[in-house]
Amino acid sequence: MNPMSSARSTPTDRESASEVAKAAEVVEVVEVVEAVEAVEVVEPAHRRTPGRPRSERASRAIIRAALELLQEGVSVDALSVEAVAARAGVGKATLYRRWPNKEAVLLEALESLVEPQSRVEGGDVRQDVTMVVEELCRWVAESRSARLLPRLMSAPTLYGHYVRLVVDPRIAAVREVLAGGVRRGALADHSDVDTLSTALVGAVLSRVVLGDAAPEAPPGERAARIVDHVLAGHLTEDGASDGRD
Repeated sequence: MNPMSSARSTPTDRESASEVAKAAEVVEVVEVVEAVEAVEVVEPAHRRTPGRPRSERASRAIIRAALELLQEGVSVDALSVEAVAARAGVGKATLYRRWPNKEAVLLEALESLVEPQSRVEGGDVRQDVTMVVEELCRWVAESRSARLLPRLMSAPTLYGHYVRLVVDPRIAAVREVLAGGVRRGALADHSDVDTLSTALVGAVLSRVVLGDAAPEAPPGERAARIVDHVLAGHLTEDGASDGRD
């Protein structure tokens, strides 16, 4: 037998060697990938934007865009996901990753309109009620969110959500002041707090709901006029003279 022939690799030996080589290459590639992933990618300073993470910025931009379109006169029915995404400067896919449809976007958008209500300490009842109603008049005159009220009336779910979040707390603030006046004897016992608070708030919101474009008096003057008319016949002698020494 030729001694060199015994040193030659058999087919099985060659296949094993090939598999070992391939395995080594795979290990090397994995190590390279892991090394690359371990490196922290630092975005150039001129491309970094300060503030909230990108995902939260996108969400806030979408919510703001939806509200702006409604405030500008687009109806709920006419409002489209495409329009909201375009105004927000994002793609539709970005919007759909966060909300399933435009109704879900609008429901969350309305939650962003919630504002804390001022608390009145309980002094002169006429002055206290006027202060709360004046705040409501100022909100109607200066806040674009108040203009959403008539636009949402065609969408019962959205309208109900808006009323619970935005309008009801303002009615509750008026009701609380009136109830305090009844407890202190500044308002007559027969005074119906719910009816009076509805009348006061309704007088302020009527122009928004009815679309009255007539110029309004300054908030303080309009509030005082509404309060004097609604509370006429309900103020007791103590209430009428409260704080007027």
